[in-house]
Amino acid sequence: MDNLFIGGSSQIAIEIAKSFKNSFSLSRKKNSAYKKSVVIKKYNKKEIIKGLKKFNKKFDNILIFNGFFRSSLLTKYDETLFNKIINTNLKLPLLICKIILEEKILNFNSSIYFISSLAALKPMIGNAYYAISKNSLNFSCKILSLEQKKRGIRFNTISFGLIKNRMGYNLLNELPIIKKNQILFSNIKKIKKEMSKILNSKNFNGKNFILK
Repeated sequence: MDNLFIGGSSQIAIEIAKSFKNSFSLSRKKNSAYKKSVVIKKYNKKEIIKGLKKFNKKFDNILIFNGFFRSSLLTKYDETLFNKIINTNLKLPLLICKIILEEKILNFNSSIYFISSLAALKPMIGNAYYAISKNSLNFSCKILSLEQKKRGIRFNTISFGLIKNRMGYNLLNELPIIKKNQILFSNIKKIKKEMSKILNSKNFNGKNFILK
């Protein structure tokens, strides 16, 4: 089973990748945790296609980790910030999916997994734009799972909360608006265990896995 991690340079992505023998990465950063790590300068169509061709193989699972967060309020709507978060968290994953399907780099009955967030499930003051973008991503996955079902391509989302690691604590410092007791955390050991079951199964389509 070959798994491709796109945007897989984060701590959580690397920890998950270590659980699988054949993990590959397409990202802005190179990492030795992967069997092969391809670096691209930008996430545009040209660079993504160029990077994918360097693998010269098809995959069983593709996980899209690309995401961007900043605390935000709808009542203080900031169009520039809103567009940046939507572009990174929603439009970019959809573009990546389009390229993957066009380049035909998935085996039959394979799955694309969007990495979402528990934030999309809970209305919370201070997390507006991020929650909206992830909620839209979840719904997009449902539509894609129906559109591609006959073609043997499955779509699922995996949602988890903040991880208590370096990246997680750095994000906590960027949440001045959100009350700390509202933050939803997930356990990395449980995530890795559940991810192993999920990626090894061929039965899921249109599902949002909630990992806590």
